[in-house]
Amino acid sequence: MNTIKRRDLIKSILAASAVGAAPFNILKAGPSPNSKLNIACIGIGRQGTGNAGALARLDNIVALCDVDHALAGKQIARRKELQKAKLWTDYREMFDKVGKQIDAVCIATPDHNHFAISMHAIRQGKHVYCQKPLCHTVNEVRLLTEESKKSKVVTQMGHQGHSTASSAMIKDWGLADSIGPISQVDAYSTKNYWTDKPIVKGSIAPKTLNWDLFLNRAEEIPFSSSYMNREWIRYRHFSGPVGDMAGHIFDGAYYSLGLGAPLSVRAEVKTPAKPWSTPSGGVIIWQFAARGNKPPVTMRYFLGTGIDYPHPKHLDKKARGITSGSVLVGKDASIMIGSHSQGAKIIPDAARKDTPKPPAKAFRCKGRNHFQNWTLACKGEDKAMSSFDYSGPLSEIIVLGDIALLHPGVTLKWDSKNMKITNHKAANACEFMKRIAPRDDMNWY
Repeated sequence: MNTIKRRDLIKSILAASAVGAAPFNILKAGPSPNSKLNIACIGIGRQGTGNAGALARLDNIVALCDVDHALAGKQIARRKELQKAKLWTDYREMFDKVGKQIDAVCIATPDHNHFAISMHAIRQGKHVYCQKPLCHTVNEVRLLTEESKKSKVVTQMGHQGHSTASSAMIKDWGLADSIGPISQVDAYSTKNYWTDKPIVKGSIAPKTLNWDLFLNRAEEIPFSSSYMNREWIRYRHFSGPVGDMAGHIFDGAYYSLGLGAPLSVRAEVKTPAKPWSTPSGGVIIWQFAARGNKPPVTMRYFLGTGIDYPHPKHLDKKARGITSGSVLVGKDASIMIGSHSQGAKIIPDAARKDTPKPPAKAFRCKGRNHFQNWTLACKGEDKAMSSFDYSGPLSEIIVLGDIALLHPGVTLKWDSKNMKITNHKAANACEFMKRIAPRDDMNWY
């Protein structure tokens, strides 16, 4: 019976996509041979190369782009499937010269570049897969989400666990209230990039790196060797600590409980942030309002080092705790979830045995993985699981956590409708709220 319902659901979604999701045969660039997408991959260092390789197994990679030709060249040399595509330095020039050949883009650049490149691609009519975190600031997330809603392109944020069967099961448990009302979520990650090392001054940028393009719309600062070899992730000019893992870790709770926008956020930290970085550890607490018959929720994120990690309430005391994932806490039982929505289970064991399997109401995508879900959605054959209208609001929660870490010990009240922290002027003017002096005169988007 559940299989039939799922099949009918997919048919209805695909029928709707003929009107609202830009079917593949009307893409601006036109269908490529054998109904394959023509994809440009922007950001080819490290993770971006893996992303491009995965997409090459599904569709055509027709262009590559990276601000560092040397790094990109080394990565491409290891991937035969990428070596026929031309390598560009400036994505704007790439779109100007070969944009008609491109149907979609995959963006795996440093975090601070995500907004401008995604906006540029959407306005060019290209489908967009953008790695997490979606954007560097709340303002960027909101603008990008609104732009994607106005377009007919298919968007997807890269938190791959969201397309899994485990994610759907978590949603089913939430819809069925399998463990009763959930009013608390505890999330955990020891993985926090930070640094107390001062920025190296007087460095000279490598000739193969276009520093101006690397900065994109971010405020102009001198090049430093401190930012090389992915060390940029430790500096708040380019990245925020919450976003590295929270897109994976928060997703189970956000998706299954329908959390929406928070009412407030607060952080407790032992050691304040350096001017260039963020704290090495802290506990961030969001408060969410009741949703229909579902109670208000307090979500705590134990992040980084030098803090206490509480043992999950309903997990056997002898069992190993959790340092990457989340726990949805009910009165008598909890749902414990791995970092990428994997391995979800009800605890304690007795509750798991007594809990009936819920009806399969959550949408199951056709794609075998998050990339294929997106590419099939671009062709009108699936529904994108993490389009920006879903992942955008989730990303706002994440960036608000970055703001709280820089202004600890204060409950920051959040007015989502007006995109404003109402009780803390400095926090509302924080660099994670909005770029202080973006270089938007450079035509980045």
